[in-house]
Amino acid sequence: MNVRVCVIMFALLATPAFAQTDDSSNDLVVRGVRPEQIQSFVEQVAVAPPSVDQIARWDDALCLSVAGLSVEQGQTVVDRVAMRAQAVGLSPGRTGCRPNVFVYFAADAGNFTRALVDERKSLFAYYHEENIATLGREALQSFIDAPSPVRWWHVIQTRGADGDRLGSDQAGSQAPPPPTDPGRPPEADGLTGVQAVRSNGSRLRAAERQDFNRVIVIVDGSRLDGYPLVSIADYIALVTLAQIDPTAETRDYPTILNLFADDPDLVSFEMTTWDLAYLNGLYRSARNAASVTQQMRDISRRMAGDAG
Repeated sequence: MNVRVCVIMFALLATPAFAQTDDSSNDLVVRGVRPEQIQSFVEQVAVAPPSVDQIARWDDALCLSVAGLSVEQGQTVVDRVAMRAQAVGLSPGRTGCRPNVFVYFAADAGNFTRALVDERKSLFAYYHEENIATLGREALQSFIDAPSPVRWWHVIQTRGADGDRLGSDQAGSQAPPPPTDPGRPPEADGLTGVQAVRSNGSRLRAAERQDFNRVIVIVDGSRLDGYPLVSIADYIALVTLAQIDPTAETRDYPTILNLFADDPDLVSFEMTTWDLAYLNGLYRSARNAASVTQQMRDISRRMAGDAG
């Protein structure tokens, strides 16, 4: 597996006043936790399109395009995501890669998102594409209307169990230019070409697997004042490396997903052991599991093993 990281930045907003952090907080350790608690966490955060019934992850090169921050701040985001990617076995490569993760910091995230989806529907796989899956139109509308400081959208590609492509991805040879206003969002090409591959499945294994094709993350810059940039970057890393259910209720678990919680006692400013164990479980679990339920159990067992 290979992950190549590049950064392309543009001024989409006035830079928020990020807090500083020495990144020296004590590690949160998952100890003495009942297996059912871990299983509950996995069931809360994991989500997959019902049409494929598998949890996706990255396999191809991971390449970030960051818009809306200064070059220095954008590089901080890229470096943090790259660090988290390396921790799950992905290795960074050279710059100049073709972006498949598009991160936008926007002053008016709501209007920006609506314009982006309206004018570049292909970026979000709005129309039917062979071997491409998303959470669907209703979920896309929820993404558009999301009140949260960070929103994300995953486009998934079905491949054969051995990684052979069932369709080809041409998401653009470079990061699309950002809009000078919300009415001119960036572009991404569609996906064309379908070929059959030979693969075998069973009750325990599927003949196919799900890989992330591209991810779009939109951050509301007007709501970030006082938050450390590395914390925002960790949040982005988690929702980029895993498809997290945006409706997940995580108050009962120590996780970076509680970064924006109203209760300060719940806030985590970096990825916790729960988050890292979940990512490790995801990237070590069977790629071609027969169902989401089977994958969740596999991830939960691995998380429990990490905790021990």
